Amino acid sequence: MTLDYDPITSLESIGYLEREAAFLYLVAVHSGYFLRRQYNSFVGRDRGTALDRLLRKAERHNHIQVIECGRGWHIYHLKSKTLYAAVNRPHSQNRRIKGDAHIKLRLMVLDFVLAHLSANILEEEAGRVDFFTTQCGVRPELLPRSYTGRLMYFPDGFPILVSNTGIPHFTFFDEGQATATRFERYLTQYQPLFAALGEFELIYVSDSESNSARAKAAFRRFLPADRLHGVTSLTPMGVEHFLEYLDASQRYDARGGITSARDLEVLREGERIYDSLEHRALQAAWNNGSTSADRIRQRFLQSPMRVTFSTIVLPYRYPLDLARPEYSAVESGDTHHHTHDDTPSEAGNR
Repeated sequence: MTLDYDPITSLESIGYLEREAAFLYLVAVHSGYFLRRQYNSFVGRDRGTALDRLLRKAERHNHIQVIECGRGWHIYHLKSKTLYAAVNRPHSQNRRIKGDAHIKLRLMVLDFVLAHLSANILEEEAGRVDFFTTQCGVRPELLPRSYTGRLMYFPDGFPILVSNTGIPHFTFFDEGQATATRFERYLTQYQPLFAALGEFELIYVSDSESNSARAKAAFRRFLPADRLHGVTSLTPMGVEHFLEYLDASQRYDARGGITSARDLEVLREGERIYDSLEHRALQAAWNNGSTSADRIRQRFLQSPMRVTFSTIVLPYRYPLDLARPEYSAVESGDTHHHTHDDTPSEAGNR
């Protein structure tokens, strides 16, 4: 997206060189934390004094906090509101110290971004909303959001890339979860948006092969072929879900209350997404018997979604992985292991 300000110039104005400012911008936007090897990789050096000069400057301005991790490891945290204000993010949560798992996750995000510097990444929340609503034609109520203090879209903050042909590539980061529960919650939260798009890629990023295999299984359960029938922008959870909502609404009106936990769940989901004039017209026709399930199914039949699920296993060890054994790629490894699970036409072929 086109920014109406120049964050690099803003950071240069408070004392940083251009390459220092460019790196600090990436850290401020995507992570809040960085490691020595990440800066060395960004400037193309294995060793040297470049990072020491940056650290001395940042410490003199009180812009960073050094987190001691033992075994000679240090994490550098951008904490200064002045620095975040310079990149137009004065209230960014990245400047606040979080727990170990969160810090590792944000360091993984930074590694991913540094490996995709030439990609078109949607960085701003407003830019993401504009891309999906204006360019993709998705209704705002189908976007993932939370209400922590204010309405926030895409609250996870994971990078979203856009290909040259306009296909969105979503990312999910697993910092070492023992189960797939958080990934499953992510899939549920993004389901209406995924369903409305028709074509997308989801990239699962972890530092464990076993977690990647578990994620593939979870994604196949989440999006089997029969879930894709009748998926449109008006029926983002599939036409069968819309029919279930019509039945539940009719039972509620007839009996004056909820009759089952499933009806309650479907009504709550449906109230959020089935609120257009067309939905109301179909509901009225359903209630008076002038339409049927078969007619509604025919109305929303369309070609299967085109979905790609891929995994990246980062080869790095992080300071917070104290329980993991040492291995040779601690500081120098920079090759990402990337596997694809492509489904160009039939999601059931995964």
